[in-house]
Amino acid sequence: MPPLYGTHPEFAMSEQDRPQNSDPAPVGETEAVIVGIDGSPPSRNALAWAIQEARSLGRPIRLVGAYTIPSVAAAAIDVSYVPIDDSSIRAAVTNTLKEAAAEVKAAGVPVEAVIEIGDAAGVLIDESKTGCLTVVGSRGRGGFAGRLLGTVSSALPAHSACPTVVVPACWDNQAERPAHPTSSRPIRQDGIEVETHDPDAESIEGLRFDGKVVVGVDSLGAESPALWKAARLAVRRGSPLHIVAVITTTVIGPEWLPSTADLERLVNEGADKLVVAKQRLAEEFPDLDVTWTLFDGQPAEVLVRASDTAEVLVIGSRGRGGFAGLLLGSTSQSVLPYSQCPTMVVRVARDHGRRKHNEAPPEPGL
Repeated sequence: MPPLYGTHPEFAMSEQDRPQNSDPAPVGETEAVIVGIDGSPPSRNALAWAIQEARSLGRPIRLVGAYTIPSVAAAAIDVSYVPIDDSSIRAAVTNTLKEAAAEVKAAGVPVEAVIEIGDAAGVLIDESKTGCLTVVGSRGRGGFAGRLLGTVSSALPAHSACPTVVVPACWDNQAERPAHPTSSRPIRQDGIEVETHDPDAESIEGLRFDGKVVVGVDSLGAESPALWKAARLAVRRGSPLHIVAVITTTVIGPEWLPSTADLERLVNEGADKLVVAKQRLAEEFPDLDVTWTLFDGQPAEVLVRASDTAEVLVIGSRGRGGFAGLLLGSTSQSVLPYSQCPTMVVRVARDHGRRKHNEAPPEPGL
């Protein structure tokens, strides 16, 4: 998938254009914030979020536009090859990227742009190999880039070589954001007496996480890559970090009929992991305000409801099954279509749980 345009002169920022107080990436650092662009409102929303993140990271932005050439059914005509004129499609993508690049340059962030022929998901996955973060909107438009922000927002996080942030089409950090009712209940909280709720009530008022980065962790606990990405994100943004984990105590069949002691042990194990996670974070980030909540319920619902009021939600792309699992493997795919705030998905290697903390390989960027 060779790019039709590389770092085009119209998109590049010169040293004279760069603000004096900007922090450029280190010499030789090629990792950029990758942004999928198709000109739709969700795409522009994603770009606005990416600009702020690139500034805090001191990284450039790489705008990516992709399109596919329409196929022609040539069965009825006696030719072996039908040339396709894609000039109008390419011109539309180019104009969209020029508008986006102008917005990035106006914000004082270095920018480059590429246009590639190919499936948008595949293009962005390939671009993610040289990026520190990939940002897309949650829904795209039809036409030349119909897939760029549609199915891409679900396919990209599962295969991206770097963390992916999906920005909802409706995202507006200045808007009033209500906490919706939830059927999941907090059962342990950091330093707070948990409020007692009517056990017969179908739902309760959701917790609020205004101004906080919220991260969901599974049984990896303090070893979760998502936890550390979220901590660094919170530090850069100057935001508190709230850790959530979920256990399910509902008895759904005779295969598992836990005793009261079994349930108490399950809750204690989950809470202990969160206590350790907070302690580990305090060692690395002593000035970071960290709190946690352990819920009883369904992981996807807990995270979606946390996104109602959170500043950013961070989740892993793979959970761990079994009795001790605090997040399910399919959770990230269940959360993304319904998340109400920018959501970062961090891929978790299958053997990560078997590594010692100090043997984990370095992670790119962020």
